[in-house]
Amino acid sequence: MKKILLSLSIIASLVTGAKAQTAPDFGFETWHAIAAPFITTEDPNGWASLNALTATGTAQSVFKETTLPAAGTISAKIVTVKVVGSTIPNPYGGNLDTAGILAIGAISLAPAGITYGYTFPHKPGVLSFQTKYNPNGLDSAYVIAYMTHWNGSSRDTVGVGRYATGTNTGSSPYTLNSLTMVYKPAFAGVMPDSEEVFISSSIYLSHHGAKTGSTFYIDDLQWTEYVSTNDIGSVPSTVSTYPNPAIEKITIE
Repeated sequence: MKKILLSLSIIASLVTGAKAQTAPDFGFETWHAIAAPFITTEDPNGWASLNALTATGTAQSVFKETTLPAAGTISAKIVTVKVVGSTIPNPYGGNLDTAGILAIGAISLAPAGITYGYTFPHKPGVLSFQTKYNPNGLDSAYVIAYMTHWNGSSRDTVGVGRYATGTNTGSSPYTLNSLTMVYKPAFAGVMPDSEEVFISSSIYLSHHGAKTGSTFYIDDLQWTEYVSTNDIGSVPSTVSTYPNPAIEKITIE
């Protein structure tokens, strides 16, 4: 059986200019079979996961959750598993051997890897979602969103939003949570062209601590609070208003 090498270093650097071609299903209602030998698992449409590693002996990590989903008929259930037979570099050093990941993107086996992101020429302010979490020990789950822009040779990160939780919700119903996007002043006049969302059932980016069995349920992602397509800087000197003083109306040129 061919060993699959999946590099997730792009989680930190986001340097690729490629984007997945399938729109991400933010409600997780539609799933697709992974088109690769020896793999029988599915991923939500427009998303990629470690399910491709089932070909090398890694346990399935993303599942359809049909028992009391937050919305519709299916939620995504992400379970942290031990990675077997493949190497996943940790962008902060070393290799990941325990993880549960779901990200906007698509699996590629030739060459092996994951293509992240989807075309999204907008500046949303908030990403909301319904979640519940059953961590193992002191583990934590997170959702990270990036808005990026291709500058012709590399991909700039225009904005970032983060959500994390270590709270064990047990069998409680889903709760509404969100992350707020923070846009970098250096790209004030730049419109993003791609969205990238990463969901993990364990924490591992800045330090090791992922525990097998940690389970994160998520559903009904929604972008809201869009900001203007063009940020306004200083008022140009060519702007004039009249009459001054005004009684009933004013003209702006």
